Amino acid sequence: MPTCTVSYGEFEIVVRPEPNERGAWVASVSISRGAGTPVYDRPMTTQPEWLTEEEAVRDGVEWGYQFIDRELIARRPQSSVAERSRAEHWFRDVEQSGRAKPNP
Repeated sequence: MPTCTVSYGEFEIVVRPEPNERGAWVASVSISRGAGTPVYDRPMTTQPEWLTEEEAVRDGVEWGYQFIDRELIARRPQSSVAERSRAEHWFRDVEQSGRAKPNP
C-alpha cells in the first residue's frame, strides 16, 4: 500500500492506508515535526472504515490537520495564573494606551 506524506506548516503527516479483515480501508497516521521523531502516532483503528484507499488517505490527512491545529498549534497553558497574568498585562496596556490619547 502506498504511503501518503503531506507537509503542514512545520509538521509532516504520514498516512498509511491498509485494508482490515472485513475488506474496508482504514488509515494509520503519524505526525512529526519536520523530519524528526514522531510527535504523535495514531495506530490503525476500526472506525471509520472506508470503501476505497483514497477515502482512507483523505480521512487520515484531514484528521492530521485537525489534530495539529487543535493539539499542537492552538494548545494554550491551562494555568489560571498564566491566564490571569495575560489579562492583567492586556488591561494595563489598554489603560496606558487610553491615557496616551488626547481627549477631543
